Amino acid sequence: MKSKALTNTFALLAVVGLTFPTHAENPDHVARLKRTRNCPGCDLTGADLSNLNLSDADLSGADLRSADLEYTRLIKANLSGAILNNADLENVNLTGANLSNAKMNNVDLESANLANANLTRVSLIRADLEYANFVGANMTGVNMTGVNMDGADCDYTIAPNGDYLRC
Repeated sequence: MKSKALTNTFALLAVVGLTFPTHAENPDHVARLKRTRNCPGCDLTGADLSNLNLSDADLSGADLRSADLEYTRLIKANLSGAILNNADLENVNLTGANLSNAKMNNVDLESANLANANLTRVSLIRADLEYANFVGANMTGVNMTGVNMDGADCDYTIAPNGDYLRC
């Protein structure tokens, strides 16, 4: 009886594993980013990019889904059109970064610095923006459905409707 249950369990795990394949970053793309800070359109899905200095990097159109970017410096980086859904961006520094048209649903931006960042038409559905700094950021056209902005600093931030945002 136990062996049949065990066999059924392994069969189920095999089917689930085949049904939901995992996806990892392209190691060549990660190496190129670290070497050149130039990786537009790269596949960095799930990559560990935490604690790096990627200031002025070009990551436009890059796929950074589920990537770990905790404590990374992305000052003045170009992330326009990037896909960052489910990424960990806690304590990241995005001061002056271009994130226009990025997809950032379900991201963790707790305590992130987005001062003077361009967030035009970004999707931030269900994002954690707790204690984030948005001072001077442009958030025109941003989708903020279900966001948590507890303790966020929004002085002089342009809201999705073009007015100043109040946090």
